[in-house]
Amino acid sequence: MRSLLRPHRVSRPGRPGRGPAVPGALALSLAAPLLLALPGPAAAAGTSTGNTAPAAPVAYVVDQCCATLTTVDTATRQPTGQIAFPAGSRPARIAAAPDGRRLYVTDQGAPVVRIVDPAAPGQSATIATRTGTQAIAVSPDGTRLYAGDHQGDPALGQLSVLDPAARTVTATVPLGFLPEDAAVSPDGRELYLTQPQGLTVVDTRTNTVTATLPLPGSPRQVALAPDGRHAYVTEYDTGIVAVVDTATRTVTAEVQVYAGADGVALAPDGARGYATSALGPTVTAFATGSGQVTGIVETPDEPSALALTPDGGQLWVANRANDHLTVVDTTTGTVIDRVRNVQGPVDLVIPAPPAPVRTEADLAVTLDAAAVPALIGGRIDYTLAVTNTSTTTASDTATVTVTFTPGSITPTTTAPGCTAAPGRLTCTVTHLAPGATARRTASLPVALLSLGTTYRATATRTAATPVDPDPSDDSAGRSCTALTTLIINCG
Repeated sequence: MRSLLRPHRVSRPGRPGRGPAVPGALALSLAAPLLLALPGPAAAAGTSTGNTAPAAPVAYVVDQCCATLTTVDTATRQPTGQIAFPAGSRPARIAAAPDGRRLYVTDQGAPVVRIVDPAAPGQSATIATRTGTQAIAVSPDGTRLYAGDHQGDPALGQLSVLDPAARTVTATVPLGFLPEDAAVSPDGRELYLTQPQGLTVVDTRTNTVTATLPLPGSPRQVALAPDGRHAYVTEYDTGIVAVVDTATRTVTAEVQVYAGADGVALAPDGARGYATSALGPTVTAFATGSGQVTGIVETPDEPSALALTPDGGQLWVANRANDHLTVVDTTTGTVIDRVRNVQGPVDLVIPAPPAPVRTEADLAVTLDAAAVPALIGGRIDYTLAVTNTSTTTASDTATVTVTFTPGSITPTTTAPGCTAAPGRLTCTVTHLAPGATARRTASLPVALLSLGTTYRATATRTAATPVDPDPSDDSAGRSCTALTTLIINCG
């Protein structure tokens, strides 16, 4: 459905940075980035402050003029840190891992994809690729990256499938073009690539091209609906957002925005879309259900990439020509701030803050008792077991105390880390890996004529590092009854 907004017909300018490979780029790509601190009220993105997540999401912004990645606190809207990439780098696109713990940056100036850890932003890694890279997308499970060629003969253009953990290329897909942008379907089965002639679909299970939908208006960027049923593609020349049915591979609607349509993003619930128009210069909001334009915000020259905060409450827009970011309140449709000190931003991402790293290890305590009757030396053998039920966190130390009644009897033990006293056994277990169990044994002598005496033992975790979050499984008990050293019943 078309709105009443009519674009000016324009010719598409060349994509910034398109050109031959930079000599020596490979050597430059291996150099470590430089971390620069910027003044501001918030800590630099990713700096560790205990085990808590940042109070607000962080915007990660890449630029080409200075080859940097700038971090901005979305609450204060102040730059908080900056990474300078090696000389000759030309950052193009940025994507985040699903858990927000890794950032991936394509580089038009070097044959690499850069990996940045927000928790240690001064330490980055690279994955070598055939040429400089442009388009980037991450699989929903975070195990695969898809990076498109930027340099060379378009007819030889290809897609690289990358393993971010192993930092290797695992497959390549011949394309016959140099992709502009990429988006993965929510189920991870398909990859959508914009290219000069249309929208191309890649089956990620077979790593083959399965369809190409011609689009006449010089496609730029693509976003997928949360349910995966529609792809939204900006067309620069025609100033429209093409709505593509991903099942039928057909354009089912067109949203008319201003000329120079470039960036596109969808609200978390998929009900509203946003598109930038470089020649507007505007940001247009539209209802995805009806295709109706619901609002227009004027911005400085050449708005391009855009990103929503995880709650959808703010829209951040890169204004490359004016060296800043425009922040729009999506509820009121008004500009609420402009972030300066960001030179020539070309792309940005605002992932949800990573979940706090757990510093807890849940320990489970069990106690078994076995009767060992004998005419002389009858006893009860106890086996204490401490299990670290955590799947991620090791237990540094855990202390378990076993109390006995009658309390006058001293248990005997040779178990490591255990000491005995009248009516008490104290055991300390160290370095217990996730899922591991430590066992300690001790014996309690039984009186020759016990005459129905009940021997009780209760094991209780009394200390643990790190913290044990669940006390419900921290104790266990056993009871045995003895008439004589020959008649002991532990049930």
